[in-house]
Amino acid sequence: MLKELRMHLTLICSTITGLILCVICLIALQISETNIDKSNRMTFENQFQTITYQLQTYQNLKTSWLAQLESSNKLIISIEDNAQPLFFKGSWTPITPRDELIQKAHQIAFEDYQFDINPPHASKLNVSKQFFKLQGNLGEYYRVGLALIPSSKGCLSLTLLQDMSNQETSILYTRILFITISLIGILLLSLFSYWFAGRAILPITINQQKQVQFIAAASHELKSPLAVIQSSNSVIKSHDYLDDHPFTMQIEKECKRMARLVDDLLLLATADAKTWSIRKKNVDLDILLIEMLDTFIPLANGKNQKLHLNLPEYTLPPVLCDDERILQAITILLDNALHYVQEGGTITIDLSMRSDTCIIKVIDNGPGIPPSHASHIFDRFYRVDASRKDKNHYGLGLSIAKEIIHLHNGKLDFSPTPGGGCTFIIELPLLKKS
Repeated sequence: MLKELRMHLTLICSTITGLILCVICLIALQISETNIDKSNRMTFENQFQTITYQLQTYQNLKTSWLAQLESSNKLIISIEDNAQPLFFKGSWTPITPRDELIQKAHQIAFEDYQFDINPPHASKLNVSKQFFKLQGNLGEYYRVGLALIPSSKGCLSLTLLQDMSNQETSILYTRILFITISLIGILLLSLFSYWFAGRAILPITINQQKQVQFIAAASHELKSPLAVIQSSNSVIKSHDYLDDHPFTMQIEKECKRMARLVDDLLLLATADAKTWSIRKKNVDLDILLIEMLDTFIPLANGKNQKLHLNLPEYTLPPVLCDDERILQAITILLDNALHYVQEGGTITIDLSMRSDTCIIKVIDNGPGIPPSHASHIFDRFYRVDASRKDKNHYGLGLSIAKEIIHLHNGKLDFSPTPGGGCTFIIELPLLKKS
C-alpha cells in the first residue's frame, strides 16, 4: 500500500511540476521566437533602408555590391527604373523561381495592401514603403519589402525579399533545445518527486513498521500466559491431580501478569491518543524520593545491593507535576536498576538543580547498555537481552517513563556511568518565581 501511495504521490507531484515547467518553457520559447523574429526583421529593414538610401543618393549601384549583399543575406533584389528592370539577374537561385516570387510579391502588395509598385503618378517627395511576408511554391517563407523612390527622372521601385529558412532553422533548433530541456527537467522532477514522496511517507513507513513490531511483540507476550492458563486448566479438567491449588494459583498469577501487561498497553495507547490526563500540583521532590526509598530499601537489601539517596544541602523549590506519575517513572528506572545490577552493586538516586530545571539521576554500576542498543532502549517491547526469561519485564517500562516525563514538558535520557553502568537522567522544569 505504501508503495502505491508513493507512486501516486510521485505521479501527482511530477504532473503538477511538469505542467508548470512546460508552461514556463512555452512562455520562454515564445519570447525567444519573438526576439529571433524581431532581430531578423530589424536586420532586414536595415538592409532595406541601406539599399533605399543608396538609390536615393547615388542611383547607380554596382552589381558586385548587390551580388555580395544578396548572397551574404539570402536576399532577392529587384530594382526597376520607371517600370524597367535593371540589368541584375541575382547571385543565387531560390527554391521558387526569382521572377515568380517578385511577381507574387507585387500581386499581394496590390491586392492586400493596395500598394502599386508601378503607379501612374508617383509622389515626387516621399518614399512609399510596404512590408509583409509571402509563401513560396514549396512552403518556404520570405520577408518582403517594397519601396517607391522618387527621382529626377521619374520613379525607382525596389522589391526586396529575404529567404527566412535561416530564421526557421534557428527557431527549430530553439524548439528542440526547449523540448530537450523540458524532457530532462520532467525526468529530474520525476526522480526528485519519487525521492521526496519517499521522504514524505517515511514517518508513515516507520510508524507502520513499529505498529507491526508492536502487535507482534504484544501477541508474543500475551501468548505465553494464555498457554500457561490453558494447560493448567486442562490439567484441572483431567482430574489427574486431586490437589488443584497449584494450578489455580498459576492461573491467577498469569492472569495478573496479563492484566499488568494490558494496563501498560492501554496506558501507552492513551498517551498516543493524547488523552492521557495528569493532575499537576506543587510537589517537593526530596520528600517524594525519601518516601519512595523506604519502599525499595528492603528489596535492595534482599539482593545485597546498596541503595543511596543524595539530596542537595539547599532547599529546592517545588515542582508542578503529577506526583503519582513522576513516582511511577522513577520507580520504573529504579526497578530496572535493581533488576540488572549484580549482587553487591550500588544504586544511587541523585537530586539537584540547574538553572530553572530539577534533575533526578538514577545511577547504577551494573553491566550498562551496549552502544548498539542505545538508540532502541526507549522502543516498546525492546530488551537489551532478548533471551531473558524474566516474565516481570516486557520492555514497556522505559517507554512509559519517557511518556510520563514528556507529558511534564521534561526530558528523559541516559548516559554511561563512569567506571561501568548506566545513568538515567530526568529533567523537570521548576516553578518560575512570580
